[in-house]
Amino acid sequence: MAEDVAGEGVPPETPLRVPPVPGVLRLAQRSVLGRWRATPDDLYREIAALVEARPGREVLVSACGDGSTVEWLATRTGASVTGVDQDAAAIEAADRRIRELAARGDGLRLPVTFQQGAPDDLPHEDEVFDAAVGEPGIAAVEGPAHSIAELARVVKPMGVVVLLQLTWSSDIPAGAREAVVERLGLRPHLLVEWKQMLRDAGLVDIQVQDWTRPPVQDEEEDALGWRDRMRIVSRAWKSAGWKAARDAVQQEEDLLRELSRERALGFQLLRGVKWPREPEERDAL
Repeated sequence: MAEDVAGEGVPPETPLRVPPVPGVLRLAQRSVLGRWRATPDDLYREIAALVEARPGREVLVSACGDGSTVEWLATRTGASVTGVDQDAAAIEAADRRIRELAARGDGLRLPVTFQQGAPDDLPHEDEVFDAAVGEPGIAAVEGPAHSIAELARVVKPMGVVVLLQLTWSSDIPAGAREAVVERLGLRPHLLVEWKQMLRDAGLVDIQVQDWTRPPVQDEEEDALGWRDRMRIVSRAWKSAGWKAARDAVQQEEDLLRELSRERALGFQLLRGVKWPREPEERDAL
């Protein structure tokens, strides 16, 4: 009887929208972002080279999250690094970790500052940083073009802006994209769109590096556990019955398989230089 009720008013081709459980969110994020976080040193060294991080250089990291990039750049290069994120809890945790790290170094003061602020409204004056880095979190806001324009605004003329961003591959079904966005908490874009956003922000000499990595294969960690399955079943059953509950579990498993494919999503490192002239002069070249 429950299955009959579940079918009323729900077209068979329309997948049931069930809020993802925490375990599914974690698995989805790990299967994508975990690919480059698993081997960060090579990536961070490349970022450091692109922004010419060294003592005396001022570098901004927008949407810094837990501060991993900020910490690496400051401790390995000696550059003065400012991390900005709109999540107050993330900023507090990152700042606490840096203080603990400094304490373990016999009071060594690391050249690090953390501030709370939205990526599309950075709390800084114009042209104060030598370089800026936009982490994947800038794609969590509506209109990441505004966040990129903010990065360009706060760097000095001829300063470098680097983006670390997810890109859609052409073979991800359109219907799966919104589910991916919901699980990741951010919206990937096509590579051509990221490049155009950099150009629109007044950046030139745009370069792209493909840092897409094969998924980390760990079936035990990447498979849905029984707790995740039970939570999905519980949420879906309350909404639409047992058949919908079974379908909801299948949908999450299909989505995780989609995300685990090697080229389902790309991860790109983009770099541009702030042109010191007015846009009209730049376009005339």
